[in-house]
Amino acid sequence: MSEGERPPPRAPVQARLERVLEELIRRHAAEPELASAARKDYEARRGKVHQEDELWEAWSSAFVEWLVIERRDEHGQVAAAASLRELEGEERAIVAALLTSHRSLFEIRQMGQGRVELLDLLGGGEFSVLEPRALVGVELGDIAELRLCGIEGDVYFGRTFIYHPRAARAAIVEQASAMLARRASRAEVIDRIASLRVTLSRYRHVAAARVYEKVT
Repeated sequence: MSEGERPPPRAPVQARLERVLEELIRRHAAEPELASAARKDYEARRGKVHQEDELWEAWSSAFVEWLVIERRDEHGQVAAAASLRELEGEERAIVAALLTSHRSLFEIRQMGQGRVELLDLLGGGEFSVLEPRALVGVELGDIAELRLCGIEGDVYFGRTFIYHPRAARAAIVEQASAMLARRASRAEVIDRIASLRVTLSRYRHVAAARVYEKVT
């Protein structure tokens, strides 16, 4: 770069986050046997989704994200953590943010002016997410499993967007509270609620709240 020449503008954080995540997926999710075994484990806990199902796209996006930044192999190692040792600078910072990301069940409280305000239904925390894109079809009060990543002083969405019916909010909170009281982990609660979302897609004639009711 010549003297006085301005450096090229940096891509938005969301674009850089997506680029790094794509590279992690390329590195660590390409092995068919590994991906197949991981998918079986994922669906055993969360319900099996077929390619023709309405949930397939959202399920697949959430799965590959989980595969590279949460799933532990037989040695207790997370795939993205191995890449962390090979990276530096901006890429390393983004991978570190993914590894420390926060996945939970949230209620959408407010949207507008490039931000989405959320309430964590499992931990009670409130989060403000920077999101310039329009969330098509999303309304206030919607419930969703989301991943939040803290990068460069702000909070951004990951790829996980699995929506639950607003009508089931009370049942979701009741079931989550009961599981947490039994010392279930956050991941176990999220998986249980996800499995009920799959059940709901199979029983459209049953009221959502009934599907999500706590099993006694």
